[in-house]
Amino acid sequence: MARRVHMSVEANLLGQFREEIRLRLAPRRHTVLLVAIVAAFLVRPLIGDSGAGPIMFSTAMLVLLLLALYNIDVDELVGERETLLAQRRRRSIIAWTLGIPAIAERLVVTFAPSASIYLAGSILWLLLFGFITWNELRAVLRQKEVTREVISMSISTYLLFGLTFGLFYIALRDIQPNAFSFGAGGPASEQQTIPVLIYFSLTTLSTIGFGDITPVTLQARYAAVAEGITGQFYLAILVARLVGMQMSQSTSQPAEPQHSRRASGPGEDQS
Repeated sequence: MARRVHMSVEANLLGQFREEIRLRLAPRRHTVLLVAIVAAFLVRPLIGDSGAGPIMFSTAMLVLLLLALYNIDVDELVGERETLLAQRRRRSIIAWTLGIPAIAERLVVTFAPSASIYLAGSILWLLLFGFITWNELRAVLRQKEVTREVISMSISTYLLFGLTFGLFYIALRDIQPNAFSFGAGGPASEQQTIPVLIYFSLTTLSTIGFGDITPVTLQARYAAVAEGITGQFYLAILVARLVGMQMSQSTSQPAEPQHSRRASGPGEDQS
């Protein structure tokens, strides 16, 4: 009997804890996701490739993944509720079906690295973040008002494009080891290749193109071109979309009442 009471108390405390997280995280989940993406990009160059660098990078990627999966789970329902609930359940099933093996791969590769695990993990993470990026893009296009969360969502989607293409380049290099030319300062190990190719992806997405990394195979060249075009089209469409929403938001707001009569001063006749 006492054990049942103890388990019931634990269940209630866990439920309260989950509800507290939901209340605090849900309204600003896109901003939190953006912070997690930036942290995942920064942790490796700040800490380095030796010591705790790879472990910290894997941890940051796992946190980013969990937040992205949470965003998919609590997506807003706008439209026919039953249909949208079914779509949400389907998205959650697909996301967690890809997410659980991806999380397991990060844990395994940290302690027992091998070429086959790297390849399987690259493909899993590519599929998973491709799915996450697609859902974030759809969420951006569904928005009707410009808010801080919408702006955070828009920036997150842009950075997720860079991360997804980076994962594609990583998987491509696992399949085609000569897909990229790194010059004299190329990565010394497989673990160092991941942040280097993500860096290449971000410079390609933003069309900076320093030229220190060169796509060599036909597949790598066309993927780089596709990423550059995608980044430019996304920014152009996003700016037009945000400006249109802001103008629509401004015109739909009621006009402020204008006082036709000037207020009387203290020394004026108010009769």
